[in-house]
Amino acid sequence: MKRVLLPILMALLLTSCGSQIVYSHRPLAAEGCRVRYTAIYQDNAPLLFVEVMSDRLIFTGTPTIKLKTFDGEIFTLYGVSLATSSETSGMVIGSVVVPISELQAKAQFSITDDQIKLLNKGISKVRISTAPITHERTFSQDVIGKRLFKQFESVKKKNKRILIP
Repeated sequence: MKRVLLPILMALLLTSCGSQIVYSHRPLAAEGCRVRYTAIYQDNAPLLFVEVMSDRLIFTGTPTIKLKTFDGEIFTLYGVSLATSSETSGMVIGSVVVPISELQAKAQFSITDDQIKLLNKGISKVRISTAPITHERTFSQDVIGKRLFKQFESVKKKNKRILIP
């Protein structure tokens, strides 16, 4: 009984520790990518960490993200490309091994407190400067904005508790 409960409890703990990830999106478009948005604070400065997992998309030299709120306000975040790594595996179909490769491109974007407040209005469109094609996604309802706003607020509160003895 203990052998069964221990792995289940560990899995629950690990999934609750990963609550920093706000949204992961996998479209059915030709690009077939997953995008994760994470709110972080580094040296008391808010940053938006973005990870794109795809078979071919990587960040350009100077990554940018354009966000459009449901009120029609558009703002741009400028960032720094952190790393691009690849993972290769294979799938056996019949007697043939089909190679599968995935790129993971990571970048962090500076964001101001005023831009964080705009996130609370909801995000209707995201455009990320990736190569060879630009990743663009339109939402009919808010999926990213309010979650990111709440995440920035909770991370900010945690940082204040850590700094104050």
